[in-house]
Amino acid sequence: MPVADIMILMGDEQAPPGWVKDPADLNENAGGDYLYLAFRRESPVAHPITDIYFLRSSDRGAQPPEGFKKIEVDLNRNAGGDYIFLCYARDDRHEPIEDLKVITSSSAKPSPPPGFRLIDTDLNSNAGGSYIYLCERKDTVLA
Repeated sequence: MPVADIMILMGDEQAPPGWVKDPADLNENAGGDYLYLAFRRESPVAHPITDIYFLRSSDRGAQPPEGFKKIEVDLNRNAGGDYIFLCYARDDRHEPIEDLKVITSSSAKPSPPPGFRLIDTDLNSNAGGSYIYLCERKDTVLA
């Protein structure tokens, strides 16, 4: 089932019914707020999420590329480092994202889980802590 929506949860906030909360803290070992990725799958869905982009900037007000929607939660919230915002697009010309998984590592270039593609942005960039990456799976991605 395609990913229909994405959100960032704070602290012990629970995912709404029907949503999947990834258990990995997006600020692991960086000292910032506890943040978690949550997403909802739906089938059929008119306009599934097809692309994810991480906006890294020293400017909190930086805008995403055209066609992307920015989630207004700094993924390094209270951890220092770069401002990092998750942005996503719904483009019917691209394959939908079917699954998401956050991975943490002591390596700057970890291997994604089988069938997933690593999105090459460390979500703890310049904040210290573990290396944290989001991985996506599309039906067309084979590992």
